[in-house]
Amino acid sequence: MNDTTLPQLKSTRRKTAVKKGFALHDWKLLLNRSSDLAQRKGAPLRAITMEEVALHDKVHDGWMVLYGKVYNIGPYLHYHPGGVDILKPSLGKDGTELFEKYHRWIGIENLIGKLLLGYVDGAQNQMINMPPPRPKGMQLESLLTSPNDDDHEDSDDDDEAQMNPWMQKN
Repeated sequence: MNDTTLPQLKSTRRKTAVKKGFALHDWKLLLNRSSDLAQRKGAPLRAITMEEVALHDKVHDGWMVLYGKVYNIGPYLHYHPGGVDILKPSLGKDGTELFEKYHRWIGIENLIGKLLLGYVDGAQNQMINMPPPRPKGMQLESLLTSPNDDDHEDSDDDDEAQMNPWMQKN
């Protein structure tokens, strides 16, 4: 059997080809070179109602709420690896639930933080839950020392037997 005689399996995953010039590294270059991608024109962050967010539901003027923060994601849409069409239904709305479902591990601030316009105003902001903080990496020092180690490196009593074997002097 060769590839042409094997049954074709249908994939449930929709892949979208990234256009030349619209890869992640291109987006990062744009982020670093641009001073006002959010198009705030120097205005400070402000409270924004969900009614105002709903007015910005077009590809060329798309806002989205993620974790109570309002982003102008229009500049990012064409750089999204899943394509523009997958984000269209979330334009002008709260996309937190979808983001949690598909991209929980993504650091929003690093990816679209410069597109921040403001925060959702009023009671709606209180209903949006922030994700739990990500666990910080364990520090090497905490892995190498035992909880009973009291910085008594010169003691020769029973403490040395309890000390982490990686920390014992040769």
